[in-house]
Amino acid sequence: MHVLKDIFLLTGQSYGTSSNAYAVLGEGAIILIDCGTGSEDLKLIEQNLAQWGLEQYPISHLLLTHSHFDHSGNAHIFSKRGVQLIAGSGDAEGIETGDERTLFYSYRQNYVPCQVDRKVKDGDIFTLSGLQFEVIHVPGHSRGSVVYKLIHRNQVILFTGDTVMPGPNGQPKLGVTVAEDFNAEHYLKSLNRLSKMEADAVLGGHFQPCLRNATFLLRRGYRTGLIQLRAPSIPTLQ
Repeated sequence: MHVLKDIFLLTGQSYGTSSNAYAVLGEGAIILIDCGTGSEDLKLIEQNLAQWGLEQYPISHLLLTHSHFDHSGNAHIFSKRGVQLIAGSGDAEGIETGDERTLFYSYRQNYVPCQVDRKVKDGDIFTLSGLQFEVIHVPGHSRGSVVYKLIHRNQVILFTGDTVMPGPNGQPKLGVTVAEDFNAEHYLKSLNRLSKMEADAVLGGHFQPCLRNATFLLRRGYRTGLIQLRAPSIPTLQ
């Protein structure tokens, strides 16, 4: 799916799978954001790159929003193909060891660990194939979750992973809370931080991309967090 100029959705709900993977066309190369779980997602990535005529461009980098299996499970394959892997420093160890931080226990296949070439932290800015990305560390869903901010063609685009996404009804959806390193307090702080930012598009790790009212989605995301992630302020009557 051609989402925005030079930005493509390669896997996800639109294709009958769960997690989203995106391709951004830079100057002579493709940057991937997340890469799905297994062979089905990998096949979709390859087929859709070919469908959009992008197979002629090499994939130079894979940016991982977090270590969970459904977003980084195919990272080892791209690493073997010479693609450089980038991930938040707080989640890189999970990717490199394949331990519980990947949620491997939720999936039938085994997680194949691989080396992360660049471990990024909050505020890092780097340029790949003429595209400038900024790292926003958003712990909570996982310890090292990050948002990648891209300003492209005068639009602010946030690749948010599972931290906040537009759900099926257009309302904010948060990531699952089953990870060992999930932290509700940190998650709320991250959502509060995002609620003060502006964006033209929020491209989340699941569901459909948000291409309108993205700033409002970020604001409502904090409200959703307050409802779902903290204890009720009024005791339940017995």
